[in-house]
Amino acid sequence: MSPTFVALVLLAGFLGFRLYARFAPARPRPIFAENHIFAGRLTEGLLHALISDRGFMRVDTRLSAFEGSAVIVDRDGACGRLVLYPALGFGRESDLLGLRAVAARHAEEDKITVVVVGGSEEFGESAFEAAGPLRVLHIGDDGRLREVRRGFKSAAPRLVVESALDRMARDLKDGAFPTVDLLTARSLVGSPDDASMPPSRAAFRGVVTTALTVAIALCFAIEVAISRDSIRGDGAVLSVVYRMGAIHQPAILGGEWQRLIAAPFLHFGLLHLGMNGWAQWSLGAPLEFLVGPWRFLGLWVGAALGASLTSLVFNETSVSAGASGAIFGLLGAFTTFVFFRKDVLPQPVPRPLRNGVLATLVLNLFISFIPGIDMAAHAGGFVTGALMALGIVRRDRSDPTRPGPLRLAVAVMVLLGVGVTSIQERAHRAASIPELGDTWRIGELRLPIPRNFTVSESRQSGLTLVEADGSPASPYSITYKVSHAQQDEEAALRLLPTLRSPEAPQGPSDWVALSRLGIQGLRAIEIVVVAPDSCRAGAEALGAELAKNTR
Repeated sequence: MSPTFVALVLLAGFLGFRLYARFAPARPRPIFAENHIFAGRLTEGLLHALISDRGFMRVDTRLSAFEGSAVIVDRDGACGRLVLYPALGFGRESDLLGLRAVAARHAEEDKITVVVVGGSEEFGESAFEAAGPLRVLHIGDDGRLREVRRGFKSAAPRLVVESALDRMARDLKDGAFPTVDLLTARSLVGSPDDASMPPSRAAFRGVVTTALTVAIALCFAIEVAISRDSIRGDGAVLSVVYRMGAIHQPAILGGEWQRLIAAPFLHFGLLHLGMNGWAQWSLGAPLEFLVGPWRFLGLWVGAALGASLTSLVFNETSVSAGASGAIFGLLGAFTTFVFFRKDVLPQPVPRPLRNGVLATLVLNLFISFIPGIDMAAHAGGFVTGALMALGIVRRDRSDPTRPGPLRLAVAVMVLLGVGVTSIQERAHRAASIPELGDTWRIGELRLPIPRNFTVSESRQSGLTLVEADGSPASPYSITYKVSHAQQDEEAALRLLPTLRSPEAPQGPSDWVALSRLGIQGLRAIEIVVVAPDSCRAGAEALGAELAKNTR
């Protein structure tokens, strides 16, 4: 099964889930109608659920203004502005007139959602038409939430309102229904001219998420500066990533333990970087908001180390790198929060959010089986993140975020991992011509071998084959074809044409550079240098150098 086919299947599954989530029938909450909780009181309960959290006022949510009976609530992040419009006329034409006026006032705003509260399903259809083309949510008298949105917009507003409705239904079932009456709500609306009001807090930007993403992008830029093969993810990229700090069991067991933290910052190609960068940004920012930047940094580092250690144990010879192990750790932590931690996320968690987490888990499980993916790192990161999340508490949102120490911590981590390994391995020479330093003897013949190349000797059809491979530290490999000593020079010359390699190896970037020696010690010799196309000039020069030093 080809990776392209697997990727297409995963994409179809993801789009199918998004369509199902968008058009799936809404879930009713009949407890509202049974207790006569209609538009006015339902709006007051919704206000309480939106601006409070376990008895405390939320710092990311503000009551901004009143427009007649409509209440404007601003929430930082993807949710944006909510306009709560109660159908106080029980879904009559007067409600639609007021709704049209609200829609007209906010027609030019981008991140806005009109939440129509109360009325029947038939009234909801009329409300969708009256408030168009704005995004509209309708909460029916039975607690059923329906939505009209155009384009691929964020699901955050619906998830926020779904979560609030679930909390309200649970409180009502327990015999309580906390509300913020509209008169009190008006007193909570801050005036920009009121000097006694504290300044509003800036939206949370995700300092650590941003720093980690920038660090990964900078490391990739260095990879590209060393070799442009890093953009496509082929050719010399393996040597570049190895010398900068990828996971490789022999190197780590040899003392280069800093590779465990260097590998998550390195990537094999622009596509690899783009996928991991997008996933990290999508998962990292909300998690950092929930637990705080320092705890989030600890979670990311712990998951990254867990993934690296698992990859070290299960992969004896392969070279692996990438932030996907740490990203799976974030996914594991988010899964723990959704299903097990009532103190971090409001419970019950909205069904669309639970379904989204499960769908993401299934998709990433399939991704882990694509050839070339380090499944061990994914599993190790996920388990580590999920277990760490059991002991993480919510952040204290009253403490200011100081970005300086956080950015310094990320920079130090990159320098100790990628920086130290790059200096030790001389990463800038990853695609350069390897230095000669060793020799391999066949009788009286001495064959030059680059330093630190692995050499093997075999015999085939009367020839001695000496193969020297520099992988993963070098993209070059060398093959010597040496005949047995002939009776005279003329016999050796007749044998020489039979040594010619039939063709270059197949592939989009590999090629063969041939440098032939006529006779050396009555032996016919051919030297074959294989290298990426980007190293063509280096391969020619290496072949000439090998021919010159063969004695």
